[in-house]
Amino acid sequence: MRQSTRLYLYLALTILIWGNSFVVVDIAIRDGASPTLIAMARFIIASSIFGAFILWRKPKGIERSDMRTFLFLAFIGIGVYYIFQYYGIKFAGPSISAILVTLLCPIVIFAMSYYRLGERMNNAQRLGLCVSAIGSYFVITNGTVEFMSNWEMIVGGMFGVVCAAFWAIYTVEGKKIVKKYDPFVSTGYLAILGTLMLVPFSLVDAQLTQPVVFPLSFFLAAVYLGVLCTVLGYVFWFKALTGLTASSTGATLYFEPVVTIVFAWLLLGQSIGWAAGFGGILVAVGVLMVNRR
Repeated sequence: MRQSTRLYLYLALTILIWGNSFVVVDIAIRDGASPTLIAMARFIIASSIFGAFILWRKPKGIERSDMRTFLFLAFIGIGVYYIFQYYGIKFAGPSISAILVTLLCPIVIFAMSYYRLGERMNNAQRLGLCVSAIGSYFVITNGTVEFMSNWEMIVGGMFGVVCAAFWAIYTVEGKKIVKKYDPFVSTGYLAILGTLMLVPFSLVDAQLTQPVVFPLSFFLAAVYLGVLCTVLGYVFWFKALTGLTASSTGATLYFEPVVTIVFAWLLLGQSIGWAAGFGGILVAVGVLMVNRR
Protein backbone atom coordinates (compact mmCIF):
# COMPACT_ATOMS: atom_id res chain seq x y z
CA MET A 1 0.00 0.00 0.00
CA ARG A 2 1.33 3.43 -0.93
CA GLN A 3 2.25 5.76 1.93
CA SER A 4 -0.18 8.44 0.77
CA THR A 5 -3.02 5.90 0.58
CA ARG A 6 -2.31 4.75 4.12
CA LEU A 7 -2.33 8.33 5.36
CA TYR A 8 -5.68 9.04 3.71
CA LEU A 9 -7.09 5.89 5.34
CA TYR A 10 -5.94 7.27 8.69
CA LEU A 11 -7.77 10.48 7.86
CA ALA A 12 -10.95 8.63 6.82
CA LEU A 13 -11.08 6.75 10.13
CA THR A 14 -10.39 9.97 12.01
CA ILE A 15 -13.23 11.79 10.24
CA LEU A 16 -15.64 8.92 11.06
CA ILE A 17 -14.68 9.04 14.74
CA TRP A 18 -14.73 12.81 15.00
CA GLY A 19 -17.96 13.16 13.04
CA ASN A 20 -19.84 11.00 15.54
CA SER A 21 -18.31 12.85 18.50
CA PHE A 22 -20.69 15.80 18.02
CA VAL A 23 -23.64 13.46 18.51
CA VAL A 24 -22.05 11.70 21.50
CA VAL A 25 -21.50 15.06 23.21
CA ASP A 26 -25.04 16.22 22.42
CA ILE A 27 -26.50 13.09 24.04
CA ALA A 28 -24.50 13.68 27.23
CA ILE A 29 -25.51 17.36 27.34
CA ARG A 30 -29.17 16.46 26.81
CA ASP A 31 -28.89 14.20 29.87
CA GLY A 32 -27.72 17.16 31.94
CA ALA A 33 -23.93 16.94 31.76
CA SER A 34 -21.84 20.12 31.69
CA PRO A 35 -19.98 20.81 28.41
CA THR A 36 -16.87 21.97 30.29
CA LEU A 37 -16.82 18.91 32.54
CA ILE A 38 -17.22 16.65 29.50
CA ALA A 39 -14.09 18.25 28.04
CA MET A 40 -12.29 17.84 31.37
CA ALA A 41 -13.21 14.16 31.65
CA ARG A 42 -12.18 13.56 28.05
CA PHE A 43 -8.69 14.87 28.58
CA ILE A 44 -8.20 13.29 31.98
CA ILE A 45 -8.62 9.93 30.26
CA ALA A 46 -6.51 10.91 27.27
CA SER A 47 -3.75 12.44 29.41
CA SER A 48 -3.61 9.32 31.57
CA ILE A 49 -2.97 7.19 28.49
CA PHE A 50 -0.43 9.60 27.04
CA GLY A 51 1.23 10.06 30.41
CA ALA A 52 1.64 6.30 30.90
CA PHE A 53 3.19 6.02 27.45
CA ILE A 54 5.59 8.89 28.09
CA LEU A 55 6.69 7.41 31.42
CA TRP A 56 7.24 4.05 29.75
CA ARG A 57 9.11 5.25 26.67
CA LYS A 58 10.86 8.21 28.34
CA PRO A 59 11.18 10.27 25.14
CA LYS A 60 13.08 13.51 25.07
CA GLY A 61 11.29 16.36 26.78
CA ILE A 62 10.09 19.58 25.24
CA GLU A 63 12.97 21.80 24.33
CA ARG A 64 12.96 25.18 25.96
CA SER A 65 12.75 26.94 22.61
CA ASP A 66 9.56 25.02 21.78
CA MET A 67 7.79 25.40 25.14
CA ARG A 68 6.00 28.59 24.14
CA THR A 69 4.65 26.91 21.00
CA PHE A 70 3.46 23.88 22.98
CA LEU A 71 1.70 26.09 25.53
CA PHE A 72 0.05 28.13 22.80
CA LEU A 73 -1.15 25.05 20.90
CA ALA A 74 -2.37 23.37 24.09
CA PHE A 75 -4.40 26.46 24.96
CA ILE A 76 -6.12 27.05 21.62
CA GLY A 77 -6.35 23.36 20.65
CA ILE A 78 -7.52 21.96 23.99
CA GLY A 79 -7.67 24.46 26.85
CA VAL A 80 -10.41 26.64 25.38
CA TYR A 81 -11.21 24.96 22.06
CA TYR A 82 -13.47 22.25 23.46
CA ILE A 83 -15.29 24.61 25.78
CA PHE A 84 -16.29 26.65 22.73
CA GLN A 85 -17.10 23.53 20.70
CA TYR A 86 -19.24 21.78 23.32
CA TYR A 87 -21.18 24.91 24.21
CA GLY A 88 -21.64 25.43 20.49
CA ILE A 89 -23.20 21.96 20.32
CA LYS A 90 -25.40 22.76 23.30
CA PHE A 91 -26.72 25.99 21.77
CA ALA A 92 -26.80 25.21 18.03
CA GLY A 93 -26.99 21.40 17.92
CA PRO A 94 -24.49 18.81 16.62
CA SER A 95 -25.17 19.15 12.89
CA ILE A 96 -24.88 22.95 12.70
CA SER A 97 -21.76 22.90 14.89
CA ALA A 98 -20.11 20.24 12.72
CA ILE A 99 -20.84 22.20 9.53
CA LEU A 100 -19.38 25.42 10.90
CA VAL A 101 -16.36 23.95 12.67
CA THR A 102 -15.20 21.55 9.98
CA LEU A 103 -16.19 23.25 6.75
CA LEU A 104 -14.84 26.65 7.70
CA CYS A 105 -11.55 25.21 8.93
CA PRO A 106 -10.05 24.58 5.44
CA ILE A 107 -11.03 28.12 4.45
CA VAL A 108 -9.24 29.57 7.47
CA ILE A 109 -6.20 27.37 6.80
CA PHE A 110 -6.02 28.71 3.26
CA ALA A 111 -6.44 32.32 4.43
CA MET A 112 -3.63 31.80 6.94
CA SER A 113 -1.39 30.39 4.22
CA TYR A 114 -2.14 33.44 2.08
CA TYR A 115 -1.48 36.04 4.75
CA ARG A 116 1.25 34.26 6.73
CA LEU A 117 3.14 32.46 3.97
CA GLY A 118 2.43 34.73 1.03
CA GLU A 119 0.74 32.06 -1.13
CA ARG A 120 -0.90 33.53 -4.20
CA MET A 121 -4.70 33.68 -4.48
CA ASN A 122 -6.43 33.64 -7.85
CA ASN A 123 -9.89 35.02 -8.65
CA ALA A 124 -11.59 31.63 -8.33
CA GLN A 125 -10.17 31.21 -4.84
CA ARG A 126 -11.32 34.68 -3.83
CA LEU A 127 -14.77 33.78 -5.09
CA GLY A 128 -14.58 30.54 -3.09
CA LEU A 129 -13.98 32.51 0.10
CA CYS A 130 -17.05 34.64 -0.65
CA VAL A 131 -19.20 31.58 -1.40
CA SER A 132 -18.14 29.96 1.87
CA ALA A 133 -18.95 33.13 3.81
CA ILE A 134 -22.44 33.23 2.27
CA GLY A 135 -22.90 29.55 3.03
CA SER A 136 -21.93 30.10 6.67
CA TYR A 137 -24.59 32.77 6.94
CA PHE A 138 -27.27 30.35 5.74
CA VAL A 139 -26.04 27.65 8.12
CA ILE A 140 -26.25 29.93 11.15
CA THR A 141 -29.53 31.68 10.22
CA ASN A 142 -31.25 28.83 8.33
CA GLY A 143 -32.25 31.46 5.78
CA THR A 144 -34.58 33.48 8.02
CA VAL A 145 -34.39 36.63 10.12
CA GLU A 146 -35.94 34.79 13.07
CA PHE A 147 -32.44 33.89 14.21
CA MET A 148 -32.11 37.45 15.56
CA SER A 149 -34.43 36.48 18.43
CA ASN A 150 -32.67 33.16 19.03
CA TRP A 151 -29.56 34.17 20.93
CA GLU A 152 -28.56 30.55 21.55
CA MET A 153 -28.32 29.87 17.82
CA ILE A 154 -26.29 33.03 17.28
CA VAL A 155 -23.89 32.23 20.14
CA GLY A 156 -23.62 28.58 19.10
CA GLY A 157 -22.87 29.60 15.52
CA MET A 158 -20.22 32.10 16.56
CA PHE A 159 -18.61 29.49 18.81
CA GLY A 160 -18.37 27.25 15.75
CA VAL A 161 -16.64 30.00 13.78
CA VAL A 162 -14.15 30.54 16.63
CA CYS A 163 -13.43 26.81 16.76
CA ALA A 164 -12.73 26.75 13.03
CA ALA A 165 -10.17 29.52 13.45
CA PHE A 166 -8.57 27.82 16.46
CA TRP A 167 -8.29 24.46 14.71
CA ALA A 168 -6.81 26.02 11.60
CA ILE A 169 -4.10 27.68 13.68
CA TYR A 170 -3.56 24.44 15.58
CA THR A 171 -3.14 22.51 12.32
CA VAL A 172 -0.77 24.94 10.62
CA GLU A 173 1.42 25.59 13.65
CA GLY A 174 1.25 21.97 14.81
CA LYS A 175 2.82 20.77 11.57
CA LYS A 176 6.10 22.32 12.71
CA ILE A 177 5.97 20.40 15.97
CA VAL A 178 5.25 16.94 14.54
CA LYS A 179 8.18 17.29 12.16
CA LYS A 180 10.47 17.68 15.14
CA TYR A 181 8.80 15.40 17.69
CA ASP A 182 7.09 12.02 17.38
CA PRO A 183 3.35 12.55 16.64
CA PHE A 184 2.22 10.43 19.60
CA VAL A 185 4.66 12.06 21.98
CA SER A 186 3.91 15.62 20.86
CA THR A 187 0.16 14.92 21.07
CA GLY A 188 0.69 13.52 24.56
CA TYR A 189 2.51 16.62 25.75
CA LEU A 190 -0.21 18.85 24.26
CA ALA A 191 -2.98 16.77 25.89
CA ILE A 192 -1.35 16.92 29.32
CA LEU A 193 -0.73 20.67 29.10
CA GLY A 194 -4.24 21.26 27.78
CA THR A 195 -5.77 19.21 30.61
CA LEU A 196 -4.00 21.37 33.18
CA MET A 197 -5.38 24.46 31.44
CA LEU A 198 -8.91 23.04 31.62
CA VAL A 199 -8.79 22.66 35.42
CA PRO A 200 -9.62 26.29 36.37
CA PHE A 201 -12.45 26.43 33.81
CA SER A 202 -13.88 23.19 35.19
CA LEU A 203 -13.73 24.40 38.79
CA VAL A 204 -15.56 27.62 37.90
CA ASP A 205 -18.13 25.70 35.85
CA ALA A 206 -18.76 23.25 38.71
CA GLN A 207 -19.41 26.18 41.05
CA LEU A 208 -21.77 27.91 38.65
CA THR A 209 -23.62 24.78 37.52
CA GLN A 210 -25.67 23.38 40.34
CA PRO A 211 -26.42 20.59 40.79
CA VAL A 212 -23.56 18.93 38.90
CA VAL A 213 -24.94 15.90 37.04
CA PHE A 214 -22.97 12.84 35.91
CA PRO A 215 -25.32 10.59 33.89
CA LEU A 216 -24.16 7.33 32.33
CA SER A 217 -23.88 9.06 28.95
CA PHE A 218 -21.29 11.41 30.51
CA PHE A 219 -18.92 8.54 31.29
CA LEU A 220 -19.55 6.82 27.94
CA ALA A 221 -18.87 10.10 26.15
CA ALA A 222 -15.68 10.64 28.18
CA VAL A 223 -14.33 7.22 27.19
CA TYR A 224 -15.29 7.63 23.52
CA LEU A 225 -13.85 11.13 23.33
CA GLY A 226 -10.75 10.38 25.38
CA VAL A 227 -9.68 7.10 23.81
CA LEU A 228 -10.96 7.27 20.23
CA CYS A 229 -11.23 10.98 19.44
CA THR A 230 -8.15 12.18 21.29
CA VAL A 231 -5.62 9.34 21.48
CA LEU A 232 -6.34 7.68 18.13
CA GLY A 233 -7.81 10.71 16.32
CA TYR A 234 -5.08 13.19 17.20
CA VAL A 235 -2.29 10.72 16.48
CA PHE A 236 -3.79 9.80 13.09
CA TRP A 237 -4.29 13.51 12.30
CA PHE A 238 -0.70 14.43 13.09
CA LYS A 239 0.54 11.26 11.38
CA ALA A 240 -1.17 12.43 8.20
CA LEU A 241 0.40 15.86 8.60
CA THR A 242 3.86 14.29 8.47
CA GLY A 243 3.29 13.12 4.88
CA LEU A 244 0.56 15.40 3.50
CA THR A 245 0.27 19.16 3.21
CA ALA A 246 -1.65 21.08 5.85
CA SER A 247 -4.16 22.31 3.25
CA SER A 248 -4.79 18.80 1.88
CA THR A 249 -5.24 17.40 5.37
CA GLY A 250 -7.57 20.23 6.37
CA ALA A 251 -9.67 19.80 3.22
CA THR A 252 -10.73 16.30 4.31
CA LEU A 253 -12.65 17.88 7.18
CA TYR A 254 -15.55 18.84 4.93
CA PHE A 255 -16.62 15.18 4.95
CA GLU A 256 -17.06 15.29 8.73
CA PRO A 257 -20.44 17.14 8.77
CA VAL A 258 -21.90 14.42 6.55
CA VAL A 259 -20.98 11.84 9.18
CA THR A 260 -22.44 14.02 11.93
CA ILE A 261 -25.72 14.63 10.09
CA VAL A 262 -26.15 10.90 9.38
CA PHE A 263 -25.52 9.90 13.01
CA ALA A 264 -27.70 12.76 14.31
CA TRP A 265 -30.51 11.48 12.14
CA LEU A 266 -29.99 7.81 13.09
CA LEU A 267 -29.48 8.26 16.83
CA LEU A 268 -31.40 11.46 17.63
CA GLY A 269 -33.89 11.76 14.82
CA GLN A 270 -32.57 15.26 14.08
CA SER A 271 -32.45 16.92 10.70
CA ILE A 272 -31.36 20.34 9.50
CA GLY A 273 -33.44 22.89 7.60
CA TRP A 274 -33.22 23.16 3.83
CA ALA A 275 -31.55 26.58 4.05
CA ALA A 276 -28.89 25.32 6.48
CA GLY A 277 -28.30 22.32 4.23
CA PHE A 278 -27.99 24.60 1.23
CA GLY A 279 -25.55 26.74 3.19
CA GLY A 280 -23.47 23.67 4.00
CA ILE A 281 -23.31 22.83 0.30
CA LEU A 282 -22.20 26.38 -0.48
CA VAL A 283 -19.43 26.16 2.11
CA ALA A 284 -18.28 22.84 0.63
CA VAL A 285 -18.29 24.34 -2.88
CA GLY A 286 -16.26 27.25 -1.58
CA VAL A 287 -13.76 24.83 -0.04
CA LEU A 288 -13.40 23.02 -3.37
CA MET A 289 -12.85 26.31 -5.20
CA VAL A 290 -10.25 27.43 -2.69
CA ASN A 291 -8.30 24.14 -2.82
CA ARG A 292 -8.38 23.85 -6.59
CA ARG A 293 -5.13 24.88 -8.27
